[in-house]
Amino acid sequence: MRILLSWLREVVPVEAEPEDLAARLSMAGLKVEAALRTGVGIEGVVVGEVLDVRDHPGADNLVLVGVDHGGGRRDVVCGARNFAPGDRVPVAVPGARLPGGIEVGARTVRGQRSDGMLCSARELEISEDHAGILVLGPDVPVGADVRSGLGLDDVVFDVEVTPNRPDALSVVGVAREVAAAYGLPLRVPEPALEETGPLATSIAEVRIEDPRGCPRYLARVVTGLRIGPSPWWMRWRLLASGMRPVSNVVDVTNYVLLERGHPLHAFDLARLRERNIVIRRPRRGERLRTLDGVERVLDRSDVAICDAERPVAVAGVMGGAETEVGEGTSEVLLESAYFDPARIGRTARRLGLRTEASIRFERGADPEGVPAAAARAAGLLARVAGGAVARGAIDLYPRPARPRRITLRTTRTNALLGIDATSAQIGRWLASVGCRVVPGRGTLRVEPPSFRPDLRAEEDLLEEVARLYGFDRIPATLPANRQVGALTPAQAGRRAARRALLGAGLFEAQTLSLLPPWLADRLEAGPDDGLRRAVRVANPLSEEESLLRPGLVPGLLLAARRNAARGQASIALFEIGTSFLPGRPPEEREEVAWVLAGEAPRAWHCAARPYDLFDSKGVLEALASALGVTAWSVERTVTPDWAHPGRRASVLVRGVPVGFVFEVHPRAARALDLPARVVCGSLRLDGLLGAASEVLAAAIPRFPAALRDIAIVLGEETPAAEVQELLRRAGGEILESATLFDVWRGDPIPPESKSLAFSLSLRDPERTLTDADADRALEGIHEAVRAAGWSLRT
Repeated sequence: MRILLSWLREVVPVEAEPEDLAARLSMAGLKVEAALRTGVGIEGVVVGEVLDVRDHPGADNLVLVGVDHGGGRRDVVCGARNFAPGDRVPVAVPGARLPGGIEVGARTVRGQRSDGMLCSARELEISEDHAGILVLGPDVPVGADVRSGLGLDDVVFDVEVTPNRPDALSVVGVAREVAAAYGLPLRVPEPALEETGPLATSIAEVRIEDPRGCPRYLARVVTGLRIGPSPWWMRWRLLASGMRPVSNVVDVTNYVLLERGHPLHAFDLARLRERNIVIRRPRRGERLRTLDGVERVLDRSDVAICDAERPVAVAGVMGGAETEVGEGTSEVLLESAYFDPARIGRTARRLGLRTEASIRFERGADPEGVPAAAARAAGLLARVAGGAVARGAIDLYPRPARPRRITLRTTRTNALLGIDATSAQIGRWLASVGCRVVPGRGTLRVEPPSFRPDLRAEEDLLEEVARLYGFDRIPATLPANRQVGALTPAQAGRRAARRALLGAGLFEAQTLSLLPPWLADRLEAGPDDGLRRAVRVANPLSEEESLLRPGLVPGLLLAARRNAARGQASIALFEIGTSFLPGRPPEEREEVAWVLAGEAPRAWHCAARPYDLFDSKGVLEALASALGVTAWSVERTVTPDWAHPGRRASVLVRGVPVGFVFEVHPRAARALDLPARVVCGSLRLDGLLGAASEVLAAAIPRFPAALRDIAIVLGEETPAAEVQELLRRAGGEILESATLFDVWRGDPIPPESKSLAFSLSLRDPERTLTDADADRALEGIHEAVRAAGWSLRT
């Protein structure tokens, strides 16, 4: 945002030097990127009147211009043709200097003497406009020095405005900050409006059919206009602010936009079918040729400004060429409105149109500033274009916005900012930027102004107080905090799980939360598998990353695939992260998962072997032990579909399923170019942590254990975990452990049966067990085995 200092001083009487003013604005959050002095380096350039324009006899693209610069006639060769006899233009006579140290002299161009040059706005460094010679107004005296006569000795501040501060995208908005910083009054120009003639409602009609896209629309009608150039004071301010003057009507709308920050648009009323304005959603296939000459296809998400038959503007972005104000315009409908910021932002991005209007509307214009902006523009139109303003305005505001009210606590403000301010001081600071403040007992009831959409919560007001107090004045202090830092139970459990898995020899992986859609087919997942029902991302960066992961194992399998492709023989990965289940919104669930593939770690006393399901179960045991989870078990399951049918088990904690351990089906492993044996595990972290207990180191036993072995013959379908649980119950408190050490099938075991051999450790913490004690305990275990329908192998 470019702010002209002289314009700023009309709104707030600040006398500070530009450097000090720039520093104050920067500390207030409006960073001044540069303070540019205009008019510097211009010497000897005067105002001249064009006497005649003749074709150059030696060049088709040049003209000979006769000018009177107050000291007689001079003939100048020029390449532009945007002026006519009677126009006043800047003339650099021989010996004059231009910005950048350029000295102008007399020279011969194609056989014709050029006694100086005519200047464009860019050559005077007034703006970047170089389309033609700068044509001045008739009120500028011939022969006057350009710097003093045009008021070019000024300063332009280039201010960086953050997206949350749409109010600062105007001269009045920046002046409000200056007034607050220096304690000065704010003098917002009042609309000088004189209404004559018939009612506006008798000349035009407005209807809102899309109140969500356009909560408020106000129209004023101005007739009897005479299109022409704007006065120099207005054009100079537009040029200095980075805008190109067009005509008095268009310039007025841009002038008010810069002054008040509210975009306006002027329609040629005679070109509006039935003199109607309808605000609605575009219909399918509707098109509009915008002011830049491009034909655009409108979308249902846009807000369209239409007449009785067709779209005439893309609301909040750009007007249409069919209703553009031109030389033949004599009456206009002046639009001042408030549009939905999200929809304007979406439309501007879709069309690739970033206009001064869209920038302000998408950040949040002021719905309550609509009437004042329209009245200001209508008054200026009557002043500079000779128009008559119709009586009244057509103001449609179906659901007026309710003011926001926020409670601000004084003690909290001081505690968080490290300052010592009273409620009265804080109230004055907030009132200086337009807030209404009602004091209470230790609190302030604050109603932010409608032009500050960024003030929505107490935290926003705290930041505002800090900004108004001055960030540079806030002392560096340490917060008073008596609480000793500690991990939450969930954090402690997560850390313990991570340490256990690292201790088990696994490496932690961080995989993407997104999966490719082809993975479900490669794994041959069934229709009810989570991969088939995964949540699809609306706007994925690529098709390879378009599904939210329903679990952690698929991502770990892809990571194992990359490791295997790079020659890694032994792969052991784990991850603790979030999975996403279908829902509105998707349900997030924290899990811990692992994948083991390739060769298990070798030892000198063991032959090389691949990972198997017992390795995965060993990871589960290490994890449960580290978290103090004792009430867990495994049982057969039929999921997931892409697991080996005989090597998969459901994990239960306190009888509730919390996950799986399984081996990936060989076909699925081959489809992912993985080793033949890949084992996995996946558990819900909340299910584990909910059963966790504090893990305490046990004292070294004082008495020896009595060791006994037992072999049990039972059906092939009975899992070892079920037998182990029966032994624990039957052995009672003195059974310290029951460890499976042998599985036998074949002679002399009957068909469809197996023999499981367990080593039992019996110990009493208070005394040494005798053989009789151990035998009695073993007999109780034998009886429980027989009661279960199993037999003992002798």
